[in-house]
Amino acid sequence: MGTVLLATILSMTGALMSSTQQRDQTQSPFVGRWSADLSQSRLDRKVPIKGADVTISVTGNVITLANSVVMPNGQTIQERETLRADGTETAATNPQTTGLVHVANWVGSHVLALVTKKGNQNLALITYEVSADGQTLTVRTSGLVEQVVVFKRREL
Repeated sequence: MGTVLLATILSMTGALMSSTQQRDQTQSPFVGRWSADLSQSRLDRKVPIKGADVTISVTGNVITLANSVVMPNGQTIQERETLRADGTETAATNPQTTGLVHVANWVGSHVLALVTKKGNQNLALITYEVSADGQTLTVRTSGLVEQVVVFKRREL
């Protein structure tokens, strides 16, 4: 992942921080339960899945992602991660992600940019984007994994 792209995305958020205060007064479009529509997704071969759900809660700049991923063998993996979308490093909390940190920022009201790092190395850039009608969440990952997963809203 290019450091220029990363720097551009993260620098754009500084000008948009006032939208965070506005978001506190209204419910975030990210909040709710989402299910992956794999027919519309482009998955990386290194990370095959049979299904995925995510529940997102947002309080100010604190975002909680609760994932349930069904693997090809039928095993379900549950993960929960809490992020701060203010540009500060947050240590990853899942046992599988020991030693990783996340840096998240809002890029407007419908886009969250997340960089996952280990030491000084950027491992992934993940963007979460909610459609204008609030019914589709598109998660784009680049870096060690290259994929696009499209989620449909199940409920608020």
